[in-house]
Amino acid sequence: MDLKNTDTHTLLKLYEIYDRHRSSLLWFLQELDVPSYDEYQMRYGGKSEEMVHFTSICGFFELCGVLVNSNLIDKNLYFDLFNPNPFWTKAKPIVDGMRKDRPHIYENFELLSKKRLIWAKKRKKII
Repeated sequence: MDLKNTDTHTLLKLYEIYDRHRSSLLWFLQELDVPSYDEYQMRYGGKSEEMVHFTSICGFFELCGVLVNSNLIDKNLYFDLFNPNPFWTKAKPIVDGMRKDRPHIYENFELLSKKRLIWAKKRKKII
């Protein structure tokens, strides 16, 4: 398989994963509203459905971050389809609290979000 076909295959697989988590995506964007890790723990701690939603979405974007940050998928293809920024904005205060015990948790998700902002700024200049 050549590189272009590999990127296409990977992108389609990522979209399948993304699509399987529609309820988690919607919960994350529409219902997750906590200002800190402590409040997240109080409201969603343990084995709650909300915690599953949170870890599913953060895990998805962490995986994507590994692929983009390692140049295993073309970032232009990826960012043309996916935007991690609204998710990172909501996750950041929670992840900041998690990092007290696990300093590197979701670091690829965070870097992915930063790269998406840079990509979007460059794209605006082209259009």
